[in-house]
Amino acid sequence: MKETEIYNRTEKLRESVNEFLGHINKKKGDYFSELTSDDLIAFKMALSDINNVLTLKTTLNFTTWLTNFFEISKDKQKEILKRVDETKPNTNGYDIELLDEKIIAEIKCIVPINGGNYYGAAQRNSILDDAIKLKNGKKIVKDTKDFLKIIGLIDLGQRTDIAIDKLCTEAVNVRTKEKIRIDRHEIVKHIKVIDNETKRTNLSTNFIYLKKVSV
Repeated sequence: MKETEIYNRTEKLRESVNEFLGHINKKKGDYFSELTSDDLIAFKMALSDINNVLTLKTTLNFTTWLTNFFEISKDKQKEILKRVDETKPNTNGYDIELLDEKIIAEIKCIVPINGGNYYGAAQRNSILDDAIKLKNGKKIVKDTKDFLKIIGLIDLGQRTDIAIDKLCTEAVNVRTKEKIRIDRHEIVKHIKVIDNETKRTNLSTNFIYLKKVSV
């Protein structure tokens, strides 16, 4: 932004809302000016549902990849997909728990902030905290040392690639005594990425793996 430019919050929001709704409706217009308080509240509730839909789609696609990658039978794949679809959002436990195959996974439907190619501090902490829980155990699977541990991340192409690279870069000269921050720095050392060249026989229970998931 040039020094002579003055930021106008209203106009920025107007531009964003009108661009989005214009795209959805296939027609340009000043939707921002027509939105009532009731409309905005309904819009906010709908956006929450949309996030849950996107998370569900990501989880279902991850499950399909997972069962194919580990050569799990189609019958069991259908059973797992049905189980995922029947699970309420924010249910305790892991997003996917395959106890017989000793695989646990969490799905993070996180988009790099501001249309960029990096995860914000809260996003990064959320991913790392899930990695810590996968390593340390929780709820149904309290001891995960013999389990393969995977985090599915929504795939936005190169933006996600760069964001993951930054996430997996170990910090230097860490200066903190706060336990959670120390734990987050430490867990980065145990994170690896599953790419197209990865073979399931090369996976180790000693690491937490990140896997991009297309929607």
